Amino acid sequence: MMNWRHPVLTVYDRVVARSPIPGYRRSLSLFHELPLQQRRDIQITRLARLLRHAAHHVPWYRDELAQLGVVRGDVLDLERFSTIRPLTRDVLREHFDRLTSDDLASRRWYRNCSGGTTGEPVAVLQDRDYEAAGLAAIEMHQGWAGRQPGEPMVRLWASERDILLGSQGWRNQVSAFARNQVLLNAFRMSTDAMERYVDQIRRRRPVLVEAFAESAYEIARHLNETGRRLEGVRGVVTSASTLYPFIRQEVEQAFGCPIYNRYGSREVGSFAGERTPGGGLEVFAATHWVEVVRPDGQPCAPGEEGDVLVTCLTNLAMPLIRYRIGDRATVGETVATPTPSVEVLQTVTGRANDAFVRPDGTTVPGIFFMYFIGVFYSRDWIRMFQVVQRGYDDVVIRIVPAAEPPANALQEIGDTLRRVVGQSCRVDFEFTDTIEKLSSGKHRYLVPFAAPPARGTPPWPAGLDDATVPEALSAGDVSLIAMGPLANAAAATLAPRADA
Repeated sequence: MMNWRHPVLTVYDRVVARSPIPGYRRSLSLFHELPLQQRRDIQITRLARLLRHAAHHVPWYRDELAQLGVVRGDVLDLERFSTIRPLTRDVLREHFDRLTSDDLASRRWYRNCSGGTTGEPVAVLQDRDYEAAGLAAIEMHQGWAGRQPGEPMVRLWASERDILLGSQGWRNQVSAFARNQVLLNAFRMSTDAMERYVDQIRRRRPVLVEAFAESAYEIARHLNETGRRLEGVRGVVTSASTLYPFIRQEVEQAFGCPIYNRYGSREVGSFAGERTPGGGLEVFAATHWVEVVRPDGQPCAPGEEGDVLVTCLTNLAMPLIRYRIGDRATVGETVATPTPSVEVLQTVTGRANDAFVRPDGTTVPGIFFMYFIGVFYSRDWIRMFQVVQRGYDDVVIRIVPAAEPPANALQEIGDTLRRVVGQSCRVDFEFTDTIEKLSSGKHRYLVPFAAPPARGTPPWPAGLDDATVPEALSAGDVSLIAMGPLANAAAATLAPRADA
């Protein structure tokens, strides 16, 4: 079918919106076709520009960069870049004014807010060049997934603010028409709503579906359970939450097409995405500098997991340098000089604080509960759930049922969970009609009692770690995660059901 909206969109961007996005998109696409060294040279030039700007215009960095020897006058030493203290959300809240550039009067800026996966709000100032570059990066990644501008696309998205803004004003309506996009509300994922969404997707016949990973998972389970199929979708792009292997498998089965993961946040925008499904997330190095570090701040090697730090190279209104995004990831490929950074993320393993906390500080990662309850024990009777840790030995499992639970199902869940987290743990169940999502639109599967006082010994045997557990789970080896010193018996309980 002819993509007649492409020329309409070109005219709209040039004449109506006067948007720089098409130009940015072409530049970014060309950038990612360059040899690695040329990409690195461009990235370093942009990092140097950001650091010089921060040293001259941002009070927080003016003294720090000079004291560390990163920027002294016009002299820049990138080998000292990793000595800059990582920026945290707490620092961003407490020192907002000092992190703001003093030349805002000359910039087209706006305020953006993120609820974050933990629901803790944080605000940041961003400029319009950053916004345009970020939207261009998203369009470039959609191109990697098989969609050209103007071809039909459906977004299963949130937050409520985006839904509301997307429905107000003639400019937004014209833009949605020109770009051939339909927005469906990921906040509304009841069975009836998903039936309506499936009907709308069938009518629109999109070449691309873009969704929160968990929203894609919900609608994929609905499709697979009802046997309904969607034709003509070339790719599904997931973002805004972790794409675990079992989620990818479910969505691939439902949509019959490849799944492309993209990674980002409101504070720093999209900064990595899969060009090949399952092949790792390529960093958008023209717009971002990404690091993955150990607890001591040293860079992780390929195959090693650590905390993600992001430096946005395009936002001069409020530079976020070495921003601790709150996620953990495994490194795929790195570049060492003049200072280490990541070229490819092997996988994003989830939120750093998304874990069940034991009294001794050891943790059980949130993915266990997602698979253990949502896949392993659901038996098609659980539509949605949430594990709330009220105390170290006190849990309530909130369930939105799709049907009556099978006989002994709750007893089995409680018994197995106690084998994993400790026999003294109290496990209650609460049935409800809905589980409210975060203000960001995301669903939180696990609400931990508190952040661990220190990263404890993971509850799995040698040879498994945070990076390999998701793969083990997706292969059906759920019992492996339960083989810690407090939970050896769980293997016997789960293993016989591995093909369930």
